[in-house]
Amino acid sequence: MSQLTLLPAIDIAGGALARAPRGHDGLHPAEAARFFARSGATWIHLADLDRAFGRGHNDALLAEIVRAAQSLGVRTQYSGGIDSPDALTTALATGCARVNLSASALANRGFVREAIHAHAERLAVCVDVRGTLVHPRGSEGPIGELTDILAFLNDAGCARLIVTEIDRDGALSGPPLALLESVSRATDAELIASGGIADLKDIEDLARFAGHTRVAGAIVGRALLEGRFGLAEALACVQRAENEGAEQPSERKK
Repeated sequence: MSQLTLLPAIDIAGGALARAPRGHDGLHPAEAARFFARSGATWIHLADLDRAFGRGHNDALLAEIVRAAQSLGVRTQYSGGIDSPDALTTALATGCARVNLSASALANRGFVREAIHAHAERLAVCVDVRGTLVHPRGSEGPIGELTDILAFLNDAGCARLIVTEIDRDGALSGPPLALLESVSRATDAELIASGGIADLKDIEDLARFAGHTRVAGAIVGRALLEGRFGLAEALACVQRAENEGAEQPSERKK
């Protein structure tokens, strides 16, 4: 049974943390990386919310966070509005381990295919889902059917997908297990779940779920930052679930 990787989220807006861990108001973003590293993180998810929503960028600050994480042996994945060659080049230049192409990038399939071919394991593609459609967050409308886009990404050789069910993102309503299972059957890519985690039971469910699907990681944001659980607790929960063995298909949470 493969280990589920947990990626605590550091969201940046206006040159600062969009939300600091509970009890750490005013924490510098680079210190947030150190905070998570001390709790056992091996990966950190970085998101530039300003670039994602067309308000500018925080390129220099994210590069500083990448360096801080690297000094502690922690790898980073860089996200937020990466939907053009220039944005991709800027993100890769930080030395981050992985760049996540935004779901909006899928409007230009030629760019996405070329990026996958050129950068292989250093690239993931975000798939933001509403119903049966891929609908990039912040956009006015969908850009295509999920089944068609998954077929394209599979054909392009995409190694990793960041899967978000938009209506669960930030809602603390549990991870989208049904969606993850469906996507897992339709792709050869590794999956990272994003959004919905509310408590340690959700972490446990995902850890068990990973044993029989392509899910290999989960981004942990609001629940962790609000102090609903600590990262060390969540990592211990993953280890316990994996020690107990994979959940049987008939017992899966829907």
